Amino acid sequence: MGLWIRWQACKMAAQVMQGRGNGNEPLTPLVWSLAVFFEMYMRHGSLGTLKDFGPKDVVELKKVDR
Repeated sequence: MGLWIRWQACKMAAQVMQGRGNGNEPLTPLVWSLAVFFEMYMRHGSLGTLKDFGPKDVVELKKVDR
């Protein structure tokens, strides 16, 4: 099961990266980060991913007047 999850995470990272390569920026760190994010999400769910990738401070939402 572990290799299947990693395979799916890599596939999702590749889908996100479609059309992004312009030759000027290194893509490897971004692809690696996306693959790690998707793998963590599939293994630990949204709450586990929030703990590792989410904001560290609590943000208070306020009403916005139009």
